[in-house]
Amino acid sequence: MLSAVEPRTRRTPRSLRSEYEEFIEQRIEEYKDGLPRASILGIGDEAVQELARTEQYQLTEVLLQEQVDSIIRRRLRLPSYRRWRERHLALRAAQAQPSHWGLAPHDPVVALAERIEDQDLVAVVGAADGACALFLAARGATVLVGDPDLAAIEGLENRAIAEQLGSRVECLVVPLETWTPDRAIDACVIETPALAALQAGDRAELIRRLKAVTAAGGHHVVMPAASPGTTKAAPVSSDALRSLYADWEVSRAQPAVPSARRARNVGFMATHPGTSQSETSQAVSQ
Repeated sequence: MLSAVEPRTRRTPRSLRSEYEEFIEQRIEEYKDGLPRASILGIGDEAVQELARTEQYQLTEVLLQEQVDSIIRRRLRLPSYRRWRERHLALRAAQAQPSHWGLAPHDPVVALAERIEDQDLVAVVGAADGACALFLAARGATVLVGDPDLAAIEGLENRAIAEQLGSRVECLVVPLETWTPDRAIDACVIETPALAALQAGDRAELIRRLKAVTAAGGHHVVMPAASPGTTKAAPVSSDALRSLYADWEVSRAQPAVPSARRARNVGFMATHPGTSQSETSQAVSQ
């Protein structure tokens, strides 16, 4: 049995004020990115004129930038903190529900969401439809998504921005045969369709690396494919991956209405008994 990595310390939850500031900054930067250089220079000239009218003689680069952002904020009619807070709390309340993302109450990722703390780092293998990654982000996690499909990653990034979760989701286009998160993680979600193109040995090695960088007491969730035939390669059953967690405590998802027959390929959650700090460091460096 491997010895445990020290669990991450409890973090201070994000403040609504800081989330509001991130929202405003993101909208302003998106607006700037869509403007030609001439238009940006024009806003700069307007900012200089406004500052001149306020008898601001010590014009600095920082002051000018703040005035430019103020002009853009007025143009976009961005909400005040009070208005944003009301809408934001309602949005987050909806996003915290599995049904918002098309997830079932018995899906193992829902059980994981009850166990993570604010700003826990969760690695997600495979962008899929984005439901798992965005659901966990809405519940407070910092999510790191790895997938070799550029289109899938771009789709998830765009959806994260639309759901106002862009700052909580980091997406990487990576080959899963060699990918390892570059820092210790608190939990992991494996979307089985993402493993379909991998050889059995590569799947086992990927999971071994992910286990090695998971903090003590962390969890892995293996999600079944939403529907058959979603990949060109033969689908990977979540049941087929259970043997790779023989050294962890595994619990299967239980549908709300149990059937007489034993449910198959419904996914599961495995709880980490612990790995050594030296092994975690080695896995990260590989």
